[in-house]
Amino acid sequence: RAYDGNEWSHATVTRRVLDELGVDEAVILGARTGSPDEWERAAADDVTVVEPEAVPDWEPAFDGDQSVYLSVDIDAADPAFAPGTGTKEPFGLTSREMRDVVRAVAPHADGFDVVEVNDRDDGQAASLAAKLLREFAFSHAAGRS
Repeated sequence: RAYDGNEWSHATVTRRVLDELGVDEAVILGARTGSPDEWERAAADDVTVVEPEAVPDWEPAFDGDQSVYLSVDIDAADPAFAPGTGTKEPFGLTSREMRDVVRAVAPHADGFDVVEVNDRDDGQAASLAAKLLREFAFSHAAGRS
């Protein structure tokens, strides 16, 4: 419920969305590391963690009345596409793979975030995050019309 003693930390946004806003399901794209408590919470029925290795074959399966929140972990991207993150890990996703998941979930989603962006680097990760936000907005609007 808290990160480093702070339950309103940047690291608890998705948990707050589930607990406080009553969202039915959180989809987390690309999380590769976390505390034991975070992984235990992620194993619940209302959380879907789409690991980078699963992205090529993953398709969302939401019912029409379900409220969904999408959280994209920018460090799921390969460092070649987003070096500006605190946790660079090789063999990550391409920007196109990330975009495709955002496009697939956005029509069903009520909210969205991109986390782990370090804007003090070269701007590449921030640029990718901004483009994913734009893709979310366009796909969300197109899916709701």
